[in-house]
Order: sequence, then structure tokens, then C-alpha cells
Amino acid sequence: MNKKFLSCILTGVLVITACMSVLTGCSGGKDENTLYVYNWSEYIPQEVYDMFEEETGIRVVETTFSSNEEMLAKVVAGGSSQYDIIVASNYVLNALIDENLIKEIDISKLENFDNLADEYVGLEFDPDNTYTVPYMTTITMVCYNKDMLDELGVELNSFDDLLDPALENNIVVVDDCREIVDIALKAQGEDPDTQDEETIANTYEWLSQLADNIKIYDSDTAYSPLATNEVAVGIVYNIDVALAMAENDAIDIALLNEPCEISYDNFVITSECSNEEAAEQFIDFILRPDVYKLCQEEFPGICLNEGTLELMDDDYLNNPAANVDSEVVENAHIINDVGDAAEYYDEVYSRMKN
Repeated sequence: MNKKFLSCILTGVLVITACMSVLTGCSGGKDENTLYVYNWSEYIPQEVYDMFEEETGIRVVETTFSSNEEMLAKVVAGGSSQYDIIVASNYVLNALIDENLIKEIDISKLENFDNLADEYVGLEFDPDNTYTVPYMTTITMVCYNKDMLDELGVELNSFDDLLDPALENNIVVVDDCREIVDIALKAQGEDPDTQDEETIANTYEWLSQLADNIKIYDSDTAYSPLATNEVAVGIVYNIDVALAMAENDAIDIALLNEPCEISYDNFVITSECSNEEAAEQFIDFILRPDVYKLCQEEFPGICLNEGTLELMDDDYLNNPAANVDSEVVENAHIINDVGDAAEYYDEVYSRMKN
């Protein structure tokens, strides 16, 4: 992912949104007692921000995004001075570094870093955790409503089964080009990290068939239509599956022939962070087991914190979409940086939606 792709994603409404964000968010300069966090929607509870302010006197202002492409567009357009901390996925890390948007983190200053499980630190995209501190790991799962699929006469064994005409207008999916295009590539037996333009473009026919069955594109609250029986199938983050399963006994996970997609979301500190010490203090606060537990209870993802895992109750531990089986995690495909080819993924995904 480089300037060519970043220029592409800055077109249209994202540029307008970015400019508005700069004008409204940065007017008058930053308050040194305030941290500005740019985060995925529905990812850190307000209770945690309030606790941090109560303990430190430092207020946190959160702005949210729904995709890595949206995040990159706004940060590139308005500069890294808009925010102090960003929660970024592993496959956009190189773009942030190349554009000089983030700085190195001294993890020796984080007392709670050692609470993180060994399997989630020192990963290939940042082997020394030079720039990143792990926050959450998400798997994109296929889930379904058992009662509704029985009525429709549909069985899910592979990605191709998602194209069944009986599922017309009956699927909710994450609104993310890499997640969805990667599924199409795997369904066609191709490398989900391919950089070949023709191979990526050739997913269009498969994706257009899937589009006929998609009712909702939603990366924020995809659990809701599943929990309320509005749709029969979801291709959504495991957090949404876990929340839907907790509310609706008919929701179950489809273990398909193809592996799931997995990505790693990390705290990064912007290159123009106005209060680096406070940023480090906040990240360390999140890694405290009792605080991370609050995040997991509201947004039940894969727990990276060994201290927190010991505190979680049976509702979490017995939910297979939250406390995901280690074999599912190990077999999942890690979404990787594809350089300039990210433009091709975005193009075919936009065609699919339009």
C-alpha cells in the first residue's frame, strides 16, 4: 500500500469528511490534558475512558472509523496531528510508517505489556513491537440462524454455499474490501494476498452473486440484525457473532471448508502526538487486567491478556465466538499488506457494491 493507493482512497466523500474533521477537530489547538484517540467503532467502552480520566485527570476524546481505508484517508488528508493514538490493523502498518504518520513506541515503559500472551506479541508484521502494542484480534466468521436456514433449506459447508439464491437479501457482511474480496479469492482457490490485478478483477462475478444475497453492509453493529432475526447469515467479526449468540440461541458458527480471515488491531502513537507520555500511560492502562476485562465484557473478542483471561466468567469462556478455539485461530489466514494491489481490491469491491 503506497501513495498511489492512498491517493485513490482520498477521493469523493472521504476527502470531504476528512476536511470537515480537520476543521472541527483541530480548531484552537489541542489541550495538553486531553488525548485524542482514533478508533474502530464499538471497540472501547466509554466506562474505560471515564475511569482513565478519573484516575489520571487526562480526558480522552474518541473519534471512530469503520474501515482501515477510511482511517488512512482521514489521517493522510489531515495529518497525524489530529490524533495522539490510532487503533490500526496489521496490514496497514507499512502505509502508516511509509507516510511518517506514526512513531516508535518504547514498550519498556509499559508495565503491563507482559500481561499480553506470548503468541500475540512479536508477530511478523512488527517482530520487535517497534511501532505497535496489541489491543484486539478479530476473526471474520460465517455464522447463521439455524431456524431460518432450516426453513430456507440451505446448508453452509463452503464459501460457495453463500451464493445460494435461497439466501437472496438475507446476509449481513462487514463493510471491508479486504475481508470480502479475500473470501472470494479463497472460494476460487486463489491466494487471498495476491497482488495480481487480473486475478483480483476475476473475483467480480463471484462477488456480484454474493451481492444479490447481501442485505446489509455493516462493520459497526452487525450483531443487531442477527440477534433480531432480520437476516439468516452473517459474514462478520467474531465480536458481533459473540454478541448475537448471547442474545439469540438460534445463532451458530459455520465451520466451513475454507479458513477464516484474521487481523490484528494495535495501538500506535502518531508522529505528531502532542503528549507522548499520556499516550503511553493510556495504552498501559488498557493492558491492566481489570481494565481489559471491561473491554472484553462489552466487546467480547479474542482475549490477548493472560491476566484478564483468568478473570473472565463462564458467559465469555463458553462462548465459542468470543473465546475462539486455538485451532481456529491457528488455521485462520492473516490478512497481509498487498502494497499497490490494495487499489485493485478496492476497485472490485466498489464495483460489487454499486
